[in-house]
Amino acid sequence: MHKYRLRFGVQKTALIAATAGCLALGFATPSLAAVEESSSSENICLPAGSVSNISTADASDETSAPVLAESEDDALRVATFDANLSRSVSGDLLEDLSAPGAEDATEVAKVIQQVRPDVLVLTGIDVDAGDDIVDAFNTNYLAVGAQDSGGMTYPYSYTAPSNAGVESGADLDRNGTIGGPGDALGYGDFPGQSSMIIYSKYPIETDKIRDFTSLSWSKMPDNNIPEDVTDLERDMLPLASVSHWDVPIEVDGESVHILASSAADASEGSNAKERNQDQVRFWEDYLDQDTEYITDHRGNRGPLEEGAQFLIAGSLKADPNGNGPADPTAISSLLDSEAVTDPQPARTVASSDVDQGKLPTDPEAAFHTAPDPTSGSNSYRADYVLPSSDMSVLNSGTLETDAENRDNYRGFFGMRSNDSANHLVWTDTAIEN
Repeated sequence: MHKYRLRFGVQKTALIAATAGCLALGFATPSLAAVEESSSSENICLPAGSVSNISTADASDETSAPVLAESEDDALRVATFDANLSRSVSGDLLEDLSAPGAEDATEVAKVIQQVRPDVLVLTGIDVDAGDDIVDAFNTNYLAVGAQDSGGMTYPYSYTAPSNAGVESGADLDRNGTIGGPGDALGYGDFPGQSSMIIYSKYPIETDKIRDFTSLSWSKMPDNNIPEDVTDLERDMLPLASVSHWDVPIEVDGESVHILASSAADASEGSNAKERNQDQVRFWEDYLDQDTEYITDHRGNRGPLEEGAQFLIAGSLKADPNGNGPADPTAISSLLDSEAVTDPQPARTVASSDVDQGKLPTDPEAAFHTAPDPTSGSNSYRADYVLPSSDMSVLNSGTLETDAENRDNYRGFFGMRSNDSANHLVWTDTAIEN
C-alpha cells in the first residue's frame, strides 16, 4: 500500500503552471512531475496539489526514470495495462519469457515498475501456457530491476482459460471457410492469445472468484446480437471475447472485488462492435441488484453482493466521447452510473515535449490511453480503473509511454513500450476499515 500526507480530490480540468523557469503540465490531481531537461536532478517543478514522492532522475537520461514511492498505510493502488505481450504462435511467448532478455517484455516490466501497483490487471498477454506464463513474467521480468526502478514480485496471481482463439466450428466471419481468428469464440489465432492475468500483493480469495467467461451472450436481455447470427451461433457464442472475472482480494481483513475484463476490439472480427457494447454493459448489469441472468462458472446466479467494494479494471476499448471504433453508449452509461467513480486519470507528458510545445490541444485527449486501431494518427480512451462510489479516490494517473517510432512523443521521461501497447492507468483508493 502507499502512504500520502494529504487526501486529494479529482481535478478534471487542465492546469498549466510556469514558475521559476520551469513548466509543469497536469491534467489530473496529482500529476507526476515533468523534469526540465536543462535543469539538475534536484530542480523539479510539481503542479499544485501534486505528490512529491517520486525519485529525482534526469529526464534526458534514458537509463533512469522516476518511480512512485512505495510505502504503507491505508491506500490501495490498482492498475491496468494492455501490454501487447502476444505472439502469433502458441508457445512462443513462454519460450521468450523463460529467461530475461525479451525486449518487449523488459519494457513492459519497466513501465509496471514505475507505478508499482498493489494489484495489476495485465491484459493483452498470451496465457496459453497458464501459470507457467504467469510465473515466468513475474520471476524473469518483474523481479529484475531496470535502472532507477527496482525489481518487484507478486506473491499472488490469477489467470484462467479465455475465449480468445477457441475454435467455434462455425463460419462466424462469413468468409466461406471455417477456421482462423475470425471464427474463434473470441478473436485470436490460438486459445489464450492476448488474454489476462491478475497479479496481487494481497491474498486472492480463490474460493470466492466468479468467472463469467462461459456466460452465453444470448442470456443477456436486450442484447445487441445482430439479426443475421444463426440460432446455432446464438447458442454457442459467449458474451466475453476474452473473459469477465470477479476476483476478490483480501486487504486488511476486507474484501475488495477486482472486476476484470478485456473487451472486444470493435474494429476486429465479426459482430465485434455489438459485442463490445454488451461486454461493457455487463459490468453495469453486474452492479444492479435486480439482475437475474448472470451465472458464473460454479452455477451461482445473481449480481455482485450489495454493498461490496470493487474496482472495475481492464481494457474496455470504448470511449464515452465516441473516439475509436466502439459505440459510446454502454461506456457512457457505465461512467454515469451512481455505482462507480470515474477518476478521469490524465496523462503525464514528458518534459522534453513540454519544452518543444507539444501540448495536447484537445481536452478529451488528456484521458486517451490507446492508439485508434482504425487510424494511424488518432487515439482514444480504452483502459479504465473505476472504483465503487463508496471508495475514496486519493490519487490517479495514466503513465505515458510510447513507441520509439511514433511522431508525437517518446512518452513519460523518455520511456517507451512496444509499438501497440496502451498506456498504464492507475488509481489509489483509501481502505477504510
